[in-house]
Amino acid sequence: MNVMVSSNRIERRWDHAVFRTFANGDTIQSIAIFRTNLGVQYVLALTETDIVKLMGETSETYQYLTDTYTTGAVTDITGAVVTGNVWCQWSASGLAAGDKFIMDADHSAAIEPDTSWATISSIDSDTQITLTASYTGAAGSYKARKIHSVPSGERWQYASVNGKFCFVNGNVYGQYWNGTDTYATNINTTYCNQARYCVSYANRLVIADMYDGDTAARNPWKVRWSAEGDPTDWTDVTSGFNDFIDSEEPITGLGVVGTNIIVFKKTSYYLGNRTGEATSPISFSGGGKRGIGLYAPYSLVHVAGTVAWMGLTDFYYMNGDTAESIGGPIRKKFFELVADDELKSVFGVNNGRYNEVLWVANTSGGQYTFSYNWVEKSWGPYQFSSNLTALGSAGY
Repeated sequence: MNVMVSSNRIERRWDHAVFRTFANGDTIQSIAIFRTNLGVQYVLALTETDIVKLMGETSETYQYLTDTYTTGAVTDITGAVVTGNVWCQWSASGLAAGDKFIMDADHSAAIEPDTSWATISSIDSDTQITLTASYTGAAGSYKARKIHSVPSGERWQYASVNGKFCFVNGNVYGQYWNGTDTYATNINTTYCNQARYCVSYANRLVIADMYDGDTAARNPWKVRWSAEGDPTDWTDVTSGFNDFIDSEEPITGLGVVGTNIIVFKKTSYYLGNRTGEATSPISFSGGGKRGIGLYAPYSLVHVAGTVAWMGLTDFYYMNGDTAESIGGPIRKKFFELVADDELKSVFGVNNGRYNEVLWVANTSGGQYTFSYNWVEKSWGPYQFSSNLTALGSAGY
């Protein structure tokens, strides 16, 4: 417990220290490294409601990148009632009760959390909103920030495609941020709607289990990909889709293994490959491989050019096109400690600096992190001093 193997030596496992303190109620779900096409690197955090960029200058903390509306101006604030002009975007843009409002004069964008952010109670008309409490402020410019929501038991997924950081969560329009725009925005409101899973493959954004714009219904068996090089275009001849309807099981995740894409269900997986044809770029042939699948969707981790994950009764590592068991030393104890209703909540991350995959699980003995070192072929469980909601690895 609380140690790791390194070059056949036992070393003490580290804990964590406070780096940034977020606003009350902001639960971090993912920590991501995003590199733009120009090589600029950002550390991003996805909370249950927002995307934020961690800032590094003196006295800075973090900055919200969540889709934010700034058109028009406030003409009057009386108590909790805010009025203004050119405000048709309040209703047209989808703002709703629970979203956030702040006057520019009260806001320092790079120094969050800002206690001046107010909560919208209602959208009364194109020219008026009501807040949940009185707001002291004068006429002028403002910001209204959309608050996203993640379905219970689910998490954000993200992928970088041609300089765009794309993220989905099964409940909202897919979003992207390009590193230069002030805020993130919708990827596509017809075809990238409520997607649960995403991955970057063949210079495209690939999504699965989404609200299908073609049938106006949710389709948990469909994989759809964007145009080449443009994750916002889903109608170009280089875009497309594939249905996986040979079993009733829904898709549970997407991964990339070498030059192949892999589509998971709970007890099977399917390998696809690039065809070299612009109008039919991805091919799935040979049917699915049965008996091994992805049971915990967020346990899937990209590592060393392949993927590792938790299945129904074991942990696996993809070697070429074959799933190999890696859970032998820990499998029996893990599934004794983790109750059936907690298995789907297991999440993982690649800790490349130490050649390991970390999986976090709620067990009968509290929350544990299970480490698999793919160089040493060793396992080790440990506990942090407090429960984790996300893990990130700087630069890996």
